[in-house]
Amino acid sequence: MKHGIICIETEWQITKRGNRRSLNSEPLMKYISEMYGIPYIYRRVATLGELKYYLEQFSKKEYMNNYSILYFSFHGNTNAIQLEGEKEDLQLDTLMEIGDNVFENRLVHFSSCRTLLGSPIRAEVFKENSKAKILSGYTRSVDSSLSAIHDLAYFGEYLIRTKTSAVFNNLQKNFGGLQDTLGFKYYK
Repeated sequence: MKHGIICIETEWQITKRGNRRSLNSEPLMKYISEMYGIPYIYRRVATLGELKYYLEQFSKKEYMNNYSILYFSFHGNTNAIQLEGEKEDLQLDTLMEIGDNVFENRLVHFSSCRTLLGSPIRAEVFKENSKAKILSGYTRSVDSSLSAIHDLAYFGEYLIRTKTSAVFNNLQKNFGGLQDTLGFKYYK
């Protein structure tokens, strides 16, 4: 599989008043694309229907072969992400079901608060059943600037290293304090 990033981001500005943010991950994607010479795709979603549509599209062979990173930028909760156009959180096991094979052999990263908080067994089940190469995310409420810095470093390491162990060793060495602050977790 060739390297590339697919970023699916929640709707931050047209949302519940308490959740409104002026955030946009696309500039981060552009930077990574230019820095490492890889393609990126950026999409915003607010509803489950929109998310399902894009997950179905990105599970097609042309995307599966050319985009090794699937990046979710959402509000989060324990073992869940939040779609702004829906009343209920989307549990990871439900996401896995609707995503079908879209996670297979990809680095799947949840840049969202607390999504990997809770039982490590649930995260391991998601990783194994979805056939993701790596599953990662945060166990704490995160500051968007700090998580962006970490995500940039993380993807940079992933894109230049051939061994997964080197990715995480270098991240820990250079960004261990930030990882602790964010509650970064990964399953490989």
